[in-house]
Amino acid sequence: MFFFRAVLCALAALTSTVHAAGVVGRPQGFAKDTTGGGDLAPISPADINELKEWLTDAEPRVILLEKEYNFIGSEGICKDCDCCIPNSNTCGSSGQNAIDVINWCKDAPKIKCTYNNETRIDVASNKTLIGLEDKGVLRGVGLRFTSGASNIIVQNVHITELNPEYIWGGDALSMTDCDNIWIDHVKISLVGRQMISMGFESSGRVTISNTEFDGRTSWSASCDGHHYWTILGMGTKDHVSFYGNWIHHTSGRGPDLGKDSVWHLFNNYWSDVSGHALSVFPEPSVFVEGNVFESVKYPNYRTGCTGMFTVNETTAQTCETTLGRQCMENQVSSDSGPLTLQTADNTTTLEIYKKIVDFELEITSPDKVKDSVMANAGIGKLSGGTPAGNGGNYAHSSGSATTAKSTATSKTVSSTAADSYGTPTPVPSAKPVAPESYKKAQASGPSSSSKSGQPSSLPKTGCGSKSRRLRSV
Repeated sequence: MFFFRAVLCALAALTSTVHAAGVVGRPQGFAKDTTGGGDLAPISPADINELKEWLTDAEPRVILLEKEYNFIGSEGICKDCDCCIPNSNTCGSSGQNAIDVINWCKDAPKIKCTYNNETRIDVASNKTLIGLEDKGVLRGVGLRFTSGASNIIVQNVHITELNPEYIWGGDALSMTDCDNIWIDHVKISLVGRQMISMGFESSGRVTISNTEFDGRTSWSASCDGHHYWTILGMGTKDHVSFYGNWIHHTSGRGPDLGKDSVWHLFNNYWSDVSGHALSVFPEPSVFVEGNVFESVKYPNYRTGCTGMFTVNETTAQTCETTLGRQCMENQVSSDSGPLTLQTADNTTTLEIYKKIVDFELEITSPDKVKDSVMANAGIGKLSGGTPAGNGGNYAHSSGSATTAKSTATSKTVSSTAADSYGTPTPVPSAKPVAPESYKKAQASGPSSSSKSGQPSSLPKTGCGSKSRRLRSV
C-alpha cells in the first residue's frame, strides 16, 4: 500500500510539473500577438520521432522539453562527400572547411569529408516549444518556419551541434514565408552556418528576445575561435523586434541586414566581437537604440548607407522630435570601435518605423542593459510571472506605460499607412525575389576563392561592396 501511494504521489508531482510549465511572459514588439499553442496543457515527447511528429502535425500544441533530444546521425551520415578548403581557412583544423553546395566551393581545393546529414524540422502553425529549467536541448537539429507557418513560440531551448566544423553545416533557426514568430530565452551554439537565417521571402512579424548567441567555437571561419555566421536578415518586408539579446564571441553578421525590412534593435549586449556586429545595406530600415557594445572591433560597417539610424547625443533630439518620445542612446566601450552615424538629420528610417508601429514599449537605459541581459538571456533563466524581456519593466499595448526610474517610456503611434502590417506581403512563388547571383552573394560571406575572403559577386552600386570588403578573415 505504501509503495502504491508513493507511485501515485510521484505521478501527481510529475503531472503538476508538466501542467505548470508554460510560456512565461509575452513578447514585446512586432510579434506581440503571438500565442503559439495557447493555454493547452503541455505534453512531453518520449523521443525524437514523437517530437518531430508533434512539431509538424496540424494540431495546436504546447510541447515541453524535459531532456535532451539528440538528432545526430538520425538522417544518416554523409561519408567521403564533396567538400573544400575555402580561402578563409588559413588555420587548418581550427578553421572551417565547407560542404560543397550550390557550387559554392568553385575553384577552392577539393577534399572529402564526413558529416551528419542536415536535419531540420519544418514547424507547423500554432506551436509552442518550451524547455523545462535548463534541460531542453536540441542537439544536431535546426528548426525552420516556412510554407505559411505562423503563430509559433520557441522559449527556453538550447539548439547546438549542427556540423560546426563545416560551412553549410546547418542553420539553427531559419525563417521564410512565415508570420508571428517569437524566439525567447533561447541559446544557440556550435552551428555550421547561420544561428538565425531569414529570407528570402517574408518572415513577417518576428520578435527575438533574451536569446544568447554563443559564438565560441573550435572551428572558426575567421580563424580566431569566434563564429562568423550569426544572423542573416534578408527577408522581404520583415518586421523584427530584437531586444534583450547577448551576442558574444562572434566575428560577423551580428546581424547582417538587407532587403526592405524594418528592424528595431534595442537593449542588446554585444561583447567580445572580433569583427563586425551590425552590417546594414541601404534598403532596410534599422533603428538602433539603447544597446551596449563592449570589446567590439567594429560595432557597424557600411558607413554612408542610409538604412540605419543610431541614437547618440548628436541624433537623440532628431529621434525624439520625429517619434514624439524619448530615445535611448547607445553605449560603446572605450575598447570598441565607433558606432558610426549615418547623418544626424536622417529621419527616413524613423518615419518608416513610426508608420508601422501600433504598440508601446519601455526601453531600459543603457547603464542597466548589461546586467539585465546577463541575468536574463539564454536558457534556465525564466522567472515565473515576469514578462519576457528586459528586467520586468513593460508597457501593455492596450494601456499607458508607467515610466520607471531606469527606463524611458516609448509610446508609439498607430499606423494609418497603406502598407501597415496586417498580413505579410506575399511574394509570388513563380518569381525569384532576387537575382540568383545576389542570393548567393548574400548567403556566402567568406568566399571560397576571393583573396579578401569576401563574395566576388556583390552589387556594385551604393555602399554594399565597399563596406563588405572591410571584413578580413
